[in-house]
Amino acid sequence: MSIPQTSSDSYQVQLDEKTERLQAMFSDYEMPSLEVFPSQEQHYRMRAEFRVWHEGDDLYYIMFNQETREKYRVDQFPVASRIINDLMPLLIEAVKDKPVLRHKLFQVDFLSTLSGEVLISLLYHKKLDDEWIALAKELKQTLNDEGFNLNLIGRARKMKIVLDQEYVIEKLNVFDRTYTYQQIENSFTHQMVRLQRRCLSGRSIVLESLRVTFLSSTVVTVTSLLR
Repeated sequence: MSIPQTSSDSYQVQLDEKTERLQAMFSDYEMPSLEVFPSQEQHYRMRAEFRVWHEGDDLYYIMFNQETREKYRVDQFPVASRIINDLMPLLIEAVKDKPVLRHKLFQVDFLSTLSGEVLISLLYHKKLDDEWIALAKELKQTLNDEGFNLNLIGRARKMKIVLDQEYVIEKLNVFDRTYTYQQIENSFTHQMVRLQRRCLSGRSIVLESLRVTFLSSTVVTVTSLLR
């Protein structure tokens, strides 16, 4: 079973349903019309994690149906960033024929940025040794030679090996300001950064409005005191 592709029609249906639900929630109140800000239909998530399934000589990503818990194969993940989708097949093919890298590999985590930085975490049910480190360095170099800008992390029980940094840098331009975030592996990050940028834009507008209101009130107060 493969993951279904996200189409423009299904995205619009989901967006319309969510809009209707929100309108129903506030139907008892006098509210202004909802202003809807659609996200991208695909490639909007900047991080993703997949279990890894071993089947004979084959190796592939899987996810689980949230309702049935049935596993399904995932060769591409349309909601994830383009760079994650580009890396998914390259990584699995590079690992597949290297027993040290593929043995007991059970999960792969991707963290990407708008500027193209990527952090890949390989999770294992085994201890990682010097041979693994040497092959992981080769893997990292091979992928970077393909034009990527990535770092690699190996994880096992009570072990963490970082090649060569454990974070990516995300920069969001909002009006005349640049917000810089150091996003560390295995910690919370906002996976929909374009939406985050819109939230920051809205916050900036509100704060500017409050600042103007405060200054206007101050001027009125000072003027009243001077009379």
